[in-house]
Amino acid sequence: MSDLAAPAIPRAGPSLPAFPAVISTRWLIALIGVLALMQLSMATGRSINWDEFWFYSQVEIVARGEFIQPLQTIHTRLFFWLPAMPGSEIDHILIARLFMWGCALVTAGGIYLLAEKFSDRRTALLTVAVFMGAGYVLQHSSSFRVDPIVTALLTSALVIAARTRLGIGSVFALSVLIGLAGMVTIKFVLWAPAFAGIALWRWSETGYDWRYAARWACAGAGALGSFALLYWLHSSGAEQSNDVASGVLSRSGGKMFALLTSPHLPMIGKGVFTALPLTLAILLVPSVVLRLKLPLAQRIGLLGMWFPVLTPLFYLNSLPYFYPFILPPVAVTCALTIPIFVKRYGMAIVAGFIGLSAAMVWAVDTRGVTVEQRKLVSAVHEVFPEPVNYFDCCGMIGTFAKQNEFLTQYGVQKYLAAGEPALLNAMQAKPVPLVIDNNRHFSGVIERGETQNFHPDDARALQQTYVRFWADIYVAGRIVQGGSAQQWDVLVPGDYTVEGTLSIDGTDYFDGDIVELDRGTAALANTTGETARLIWGRNPQRPTTEPAGFYWTAW
Repeated sequence: MSDLAAPAIPRAGPSLPAFPAVISTRWLIALIGVLALMQLSMATGRSINWDEFWFYSQVEIVARGEFIQPLQTIHTRLFFWLPAMPGSEIDHILIARLFMWGCALVTAGGIYLLAEKFSDRRTALLTVAVFMGAGYVLQHSSSFRVDPIVTALLTSALVIAARTRLGIGSVFALSVLIGLAGMVTIKFVLWAPAFAGIALWRWSETGYDWRYAARWACAGAGALGSFALLYWLHSSGAEQSNDVASGVLSRSGGKMFALLTSPHLPMIGKGVFTALPLTLAILLVPSVVLRLKLPLAQRIGLLGMWFPVLTPLFYLNSLPYFYPFILPPVAVTCALTIPIFVKRYGMAIVAGFIGLSAAMVWAVDTRGVTVEQRKLVSAVHEVFPEPVNYFDCCGMIGTFAKQNEFLTQYGVQKYLAAGEPALLNAMQAKPVPLVIDNNRHFSGVIERGETQNFHPDDARALQQTYVRFWADIYVAGRIVQGGSAQQWDVLVPGDYTVEGTLSIDGTDYFDGDIVELDRGTAALANTTGETARLIWGRNPQRPTTEPAGFYWTAW
């Protein structure tokens, strides 16, 4: 237990019902257990987000033996077993979320060990609870992304830095954890102020012993070495890996930071509203730290751990799932302010407030979207029993080969800035018979001519090549109105099924006939009064049920 004590608020609190001022640690552990079960419920029941599908598609790419850029993809080695599991892509992601839930529990354990250094056991447990009960933490701490993995790694590393004297074994462990975190995601650097803060605090405790500073230097060198070794092992055999990695670093570095210009700044408001206990505790930290009777270096160290809370003000990609990643060291500093609320209102009231806030978020969270996602994924596999190349927003069908960029806002900007018809180039390189309109961009261009999100050549290729087959599934094909003729540029070679009566290059085909078309121009004529269609594939079957058309949960 530390001798730190947060300044008391002099004014007495309002009259409240008679709750016990101090409750058993068993009740606090029970509260944490309930919060962990809420997180598990979110992990198994909340809809899968865009980047979770993308994350899983990377696992499938490596499982197929294809090249993947070597940075921020080390998870593909960790989940090598996942594609062999039974079920669909959605089932696999939900299985993987259980692993991420485990990572979230590791993070919670790390927060406890860190908070206990600056407080007592009950306060440390409340610190864990106030973090786990925050809205964005409940919703996203177990999502299938890199964030839960890197958060568990960095929290564990921070525990080693805070609670050991950095002997040889500790320096080695610290080096490996930080090096692995760098391979998981380059945004691990956003924790640098927290590590600097702990290092400064511990260095001051040693009387600024140069040997302690040397141990940190060894840990830094070891982290670089472990990162280099892991990079070499992960990228081994790919000649283009270094160039691709350099491009990733260049693009990411230029797109990570800008003060108060993130399009996601409004999400801070929801984060505050759904995490009032944590927010109140965080807001008090600077004033409490500045008033502590501690050496200046230790106060600066504490503020270093608190500083990451400001990251959303200058980090552009500060979406809700970013908060469970950046807030653990910040939550640790709340061990200094939680005693203020406990002294004023009692531990039972504080614990109840945390539990009630979390329960409200859990109760109103959207359910049922995963059902709609399953309908779409199942329909794709029903229409295409064997994998094909396809376009969509996010890699929703991981077992198929996605042929376009991940269409986030940044992905669309990067695609447009390149000025290349990437989709047309993909279609010319290999058959792409499938388009999944899971973000409404594709139906906009195919059916309504909305071209603002596409290169002009890509827009024309999409409009001329794909027709709606079922719900939000588009396949390569052509509609020919009765009594009309046209020249069609075939960009997707393969077998096509005729629906209706159609003349192709002078030969008549009837309903259900199969015709093989190569790349090039095909002469289509419909001499009947009924509309005829060409559909890629050999009599593909339309699913009998349709999804409601919404596939994503609002943040």
